Amino acid sequence: MRKCILLAAAMLFSAVSLFAQLTPYEYGHRWYFAFQGGPLYFNSDYCSRLSKEGRYGELFTVGAGMALGYNFDDANAIRLMANYGRKTGVCETFEFVNADPTEDPIPAYTYKFRSINVFADYVVNYNAMAEYNMCFSAKTYVGLGVGYTFDFTDPKHPEVILTSPNLVPGFHFGFIVEYDFKDGFGFYTDLGVAFYFDRYNGRPLIGFPLDMDVRAQLGLIYHFPLKKKIRQ
Repeated sequence: MRKCILLAAAMLFSAVSLFAQLTPYEYGHRWYFAFQGGPLYFNSDYCSRLSKEGRYGELFTVGAGMALGYNFDDANAIRLMANYGRKTGVCETFEFVNADPTEDPIPAYTYKFRSINVFADYVVNYNAMAEYNMCFSAKTYVGLGVGYTFDFTDPKHPEVILTSPNLVPGFHFGFIVEYDFKDGFGFYTDLGVAFYFDRYNGRPLIGFPLDMDVRAQLGLIYHFPLKKKIRQ
C-alpha cells in the first residue's frame, strides 16, 4: 500500500513537472513588444500652489509609451522603453513670496511642455522565479535613462525665463501585473514612478533637485514565438 502511494505521488509530481515544462507561458529567449497609455501625474517646483488654488487637476495628463524587450529566461529580462507626454509646469512670482498675507495671493503662472523619455530597464518576473509559469505574472523593473523636454509654452511670467530644449538624466522603477493568453498576446497594468534632474521642467535648481512623474497605465503586450532550431 505504501509503495502504491509513493508511486502515485511520483506520477503526480511528474505530471505537474511536465505541465510546467510544456506551459505556453514560458518566455525564455523570446522577444516581446508592448504599448501602453493612461493617466500621468507630473510634480515639480511649486506644483503644490495649484492644489491650494483648487487647480490640482491641471497636473494630470495622458501619456503613452512603447517597449521592446528580450527575456534571457523565464525570470530575467531587459527592455528599452520610450514614453511621451504633455505636462504642466508652475512658476511662483517674487511678488507672491513677499506678499502681504492680508492681500489676495497672486495666481500661479502655469505653462505646458512636451517630453520624450527613454529608459533601459532590468525586469524581474517573480512567478517564473518560483517556477509557476501561469497566465498571471507579477513583475518589477528598474532602469536608467534620459528625458528630453521641448515645445514650452509662454508662462507670461514677468521674471522667469524657461530653457528649451532640455536633455537630462533620470531613473525610474515600477510594478507590473500581467495576464497572458496562450497565443503570446496579453495585457497589463503598469504602476511606475520616474525622477528627472532639474531643468527637465525648463527651470534651474529650486529646492528639491528632482522632478517626478507618476503613472498608472494599461498596456498590450505580444511575446514573439521562439524560433525552433532545425536539425540537419
